[in-house]
Amino acid sequence: MMPFIPGLGLSTRSDLKPKKGASATNGAASASLFAPIAADLAAVEQAILNVSEVDEPLLKQTLRLILSAGGKRLRPTFTVLAAHLHENTLQRRVELAVAAELLHTATLIHDDVLDVSDARRGRPTINSTFGNTLAVLTGDYLFGKSGELVSGLGDPAIMGVFSWAVMELVKGEMLRPTVDGDLDRTQRDYLAKIRGKTASLFAMCCETGAMLDASDPAVVSRLRDYGMAVGMAFQIADDVLDFTATEQQLGKPVGSDLRHGTVTLPTINYLRRRPGDAIVNGLLARDEMSEARAGDAVNAIRASSAVEEALQTARGFAQDAVRSLDGLTGPVIDTLRRLAIYSVERRD
Repeated sequence: MMPFIPGLGLSTRSDLKPKKGASATNGAASASLFAPIAADLAAVEQAILNVSEVDEPLLKQTLRLILSAGGKRLRPTFTVLAAHLHENTLQRRVELAVAAELLHTATLIHDDVLDVSDARRGRPTINSTFGNTLAVLTGDYLFGKSGELVSGLGDPAIMGVFSWAVMELVKGEMLRPTVDGDLDRTQRDYLAKIRGKTASLFAMCCETGAMLDASDPAVVSRLRDYGMAVGMAFQIADDVLDFTATEQQLGKPVGSDLRHGTVTLPTINYLRRRPGDAIVNGLLARDEMSEARAGDAVNAIRASSAVEEALQTARGFAQDAVRSLDGLTGPVIDTLRRLAIYSVERRD
């Protein structure tokens, strides 16, 4: 059975464009695209759900709430794809892929606490349902579980990359880009933030997958570069979707980043042309007077060229990812190329 991978309605045409409105769950193209790793992804999904089978009743409830929410599962997908470049066992691929997803999930839980988020993917967050204390403890448990899985692989080098990614995630989360008149610096800070918070984890997934029971430094380096570039493209596209997608698609209000004073690339691009926009600047400064007109600010950015300019930046990173695979061949490499394009052209 083809595992559930929402949003991956990808075309098999040479232009690498996703079909508009295509469905991942019933599209023949998607089934063909992921055929080489379908068994892996099904095993990964089951293993993720099994993590919630613990003796402690409260922990079981919080784990089930977050782990049953699904998602794109892109990080384990990249891990498995990279691991398929060479020989290793299904069990070891699954353990590494699940570790990556649990690490990612732990960061989402902590993000929800920091951001005081009530919903994620259209479902209540752990902090809104059980409170901050249980949310933080659940995130801590998943950090520990992910580390246990990685250490069980018996590869200190992989454990080192995993630890590096955790440190990069924390540093990225602590960066707070601000708008203070120097938008070039703001953009550099923004790119540094998403490199740490998002791209480092994509890089870890691809790098450790390429390292699993293998010893080709050149391939490992290429996959690390690929993951970093795809992660950058994915996050910029995600920040664009915050303006262009619907509330139903997002599972949260449109323009949530701006409403919470978070600087992203579409807003930076917009302010280059409209530096005096009082509403946008007010929202970034968390001015309560501007909150009532947040919808106007979101619509103004969405209607401007700022969104397309941000997408062009994301496409540049996606093309960097594709180029990093030059010289590598095979069905898995073809899938990785297509996923680089999907990271930008997706609709949710």
